[in-house]
Amino acid sequence: MAARRVARDGGLTIRPDQPLIGIPDDLIGEGTVRYFTSEEVADEVLSEESLEEALSLAGVWSDLDLEEMLSELNRIRHESGPTPPIEFEE
Repeated sequence: MAARRVARDGGLTIRPDQPLIGIPDDLIGEGTVRYFTSEEVADEVLSEESLEEALSLAGVWSDLDLEEMLSELNRIRHESGPTPPIEFEE
């Protein structure tokens, strides 16, 4: 692993041959950027977080009554007009 040092002022010191990968992140509604010095670590961290986020959604709607939810979705479907055809200009 490459040696890194985090300065007291929040700076990051890395070797000149290391990449610095910035990934935009919306942390608590604030525009932030997360930095990594390895693609492998960035991929691992981001895929773990994506999996955790997806799993946290399981059961989110468990308190809803299924029949009431299906009835409401059906009502919305019938009240909504169809999407107009998309026309492409050539």
